[in-house]
Amino acid sequence: MEFVAAVFRPLKDCFDRTYGYVMSCGDYIEAMGHEMNELKSKRDDIKRLVDGAERHSMEATSQVKWWLKCVADLEVAALRIEDDYRARQRLRPERSPGIMATYYLSKKADEMRAEAARIKEKGNFDKVADELVQIRVEEMPSVPVFGMEAQLQELNACVRDGGITGIYGMAGVGKTELLNKFNNEFLINSQDINVVIYIEVGRKFNQDDFQRIIGDRIGVPWEDNKLPKERGKVLFRVLSKMNFVLLLDDVWEPIKLQFLGIPVLKQNSMSKIVLTTRIEDVCDRMDVRRKLKMECLPLEPAWELFCEKVGEHLMRASEEIRDHAMALAMKCGGHPLALITVGRAMASRRDAKEWKHAITVLESAPWQLLGMDTEVLVPLQESYNYLPNDMIRLCLLYCSLFPEELSIPKDSIVGYCIGEGFTDDLFTMDEEFYFFKDWAKIASLQERGEDADHIRIHPMVRAMALWIASEFGKKETKWLVRAGVGLKEAPGADKWSDAERISFMGNHIVELYERPNCPLLKTLLLQSNPLSRICDGFFQFMPSLRVLDLSHTSLSELPSGISSLVELRYLDLYNTNIRSLPMELESLVKLRFLILSKVPLEMIPGGVICSLTMLQVLYMDHSYGDWTVGDSGSCVSFQELESLRRLQALDITIQSLETLEQLSRSYRLAVSTRNLLIKTCSSLTNLELTSANLWKNMSNLKRVWIARCSNLAEVIIDRIKETDDRIKHSRDKLQGRPIVDGEQHILPNLHDLILQGLPK
Repeated sequence: MEFVAAVFRPLKDCFDRTYGYVMSCGDYIEAMGHEMNELKSKRDDIKRLVDGAERHSMEATSQVKWWLKCVADLEVAALRIEDDYRARQRLRPERSPGIMATYYLSKKADEMRAEAARIKEKGNFDKVADELVQIRVEEMPSVPVFGMEAQLQELNACVRDGGITGIYGMAGVGKTELLNKFNNEFLINSQDINVVIYIEVGRKFNQDDFQRIIGDRIGVPWEDNKLPKERGKVLFRVLSKMNFVLLLDDVWEPIKLQFLGIPVLKQNSMSKIVLTTRIEDVCDRMDVRRKLKMECLPLEPAWELFCEKVGEHLMRASEEIRDHAMALAMKCGGHPLALITVGRAMASRRDAKEWKHAITVLESAPWQLLGMDTEVLVPLQESYNYLPNDMIRLCLLYCSLFPEELSIPKDSIVGYCIGEGFTDDLFTMDEEFYFFKDWAKIASLQERGEDADHIRIHPMVRAMALWIASEFGKKETKWLVRAGVGLKEAPGADKWSDAERISFMGNHIVELYERPNCPLLKTLLLQSNPLSRICDGFFQFMPSLRVLDLSHTSLSELPSGISSLVELRYLDLYNTNIRSLPMELESLVKLRFLILSKVPLEMIPGGVICSLTMLQVLYMDHSYGDWTVGDSGSCVSFQELESLRRLQALDITIQSLETLEQLSRSYRLAVSTRNLLIKTCSSLTNLELTSANLWKNMSNLKRVWIARCSNLAEVIIDRIKETDDRIKHSRDKLQGRPIVDGEQHILPNLHDLILQGLPK
């Protein structure tokens, strides 16, 4: 009997269990739920203990973390079983699952109950948390950089002064590298510092991420259900009791540090805050006490860095390669990242022709050099994108049409933009230029040392602008720029066909003998060339041309066919040898800017000037001055000037007192006059700048020249002080003629009076 019992008892137990699984599924589900509830209650108790410990800068033990994870996994699995059971209960009897399905569900619930009991038993801990082991300083990647030791010393001096220290400068000059080196100094010497917190901020600043990083570094747990202000209070309480160093890299917008929980640094505080930014304005708006500008490298360190990346062996191998290498390094403008990138790109080039070609590429299509687009131009583009509007961005792109390192005059940028049609208002565009210049300075896109009316951009900023203008290198000839590169001939006409803007200024081009077909061309800049001839019909196939600059050339006449430029808005003939304007100019009815200063004009056909009804700016000082009042026959009359109703700025040459009086009577012309040259006027015996009748409308007059007026005997000037340096400069040229200070305030903007060529 014992043998039979031993055989059948396991079979009976198996049958009873199987029968129970099939017939009592609900009981097993209920038992599992009861056990899970007890487990979750214990889990909640342990979590409360952990949360309390974390508030005291402690961290849950590894066993507790593992146990909580097991409970969470078990909770999910139990919920699936309960959901499955409830779904079965909702089915009609005829659609209920079979016996085997019920069996397996009950079996799962029973196993889950047993596992919950086992996990609950393991939840008896002697301790739930340990003291947090805090890493005071996290090492940041850093490489040796030429010339940075002095900057690191300067940064340390700034930080010792207390308050917030700001490092600013253009992209790629080493701001982050300097901050990394400063961070790593605390690996060696940080006895007085509790924690160094390094945060990479970037363009998309996020308050939650900022506070989470700080909380992680000082042992404050993250709480999703709290607002940033509430979390800030917790961080503030902890940080106020610590000596901390907060390093913020790549800040684009001012951060409200106090709101986020960062204490204000008190006098003599051991705590320090250092930030890097491209935007100088960020430093000011965050109350930075000391600012440190990161400049590009001087010539010698720049050359050392370039040679290191290329390899000294290559520099010693060929004198010709070395010469080309120096030229290439110079074109990087001391920009560390550009020097590194170009140096690496050329490290395996052993043919001098490759080096010479690389110079041309860096001048005209820098993105073609290996790594330049991703390593140099893309980071700089972020600063370009930061500019506030399309007009400002376009002004920056226009700067790329000028040669490298050129100081670009305001009048050129303003004139070109009006010529392109971006605005019709001269005064608005003037203000826009200063707005642009301010933003270029703020975004570290402008070189230092320029006066208010000029701007200079770094060669790498220019390279970035050319890259953007060419649709990121996809359309290389969209902006065909070969400015100041020593060209003796213009590129072939076939390369002009897709261009929208062309600049060959500042070269050695003598003649243009091809007739290019440029249906899209809007701007053509040919100034500062010894250009003496342009073939007839040259402009025939440029229907969209709006800006044409032929200034500082040797042209003695304009080619026939210039009347084809029906869209032209800006024409600059400054300092050319042109003696006569062609009648064809009367067709340029959309012209806004006409610059004829320092042009030895002897004849202007009647009807040309009055046809240019859209003119806003007419500059003719040191130019044609033989204006006639009344009927002039075939030559231009003064009345043609008076017909220009849109004129806003006028520089004019006058050769008779009658014309001067006519100018003063015409309010529109008088108020537009900025510069006035009176020459060879024998009827001028005295110059009365206090005369209300003659000068009362010339409120914008800035400069007056008196040249070769043989009978001038006396000059009367309005309210001039003996200490005025500018007038003293002018008085030196009065050659003994008396000056009488007047009593009326007639010419508020006059700052130069120049007398030339007067007889002794």
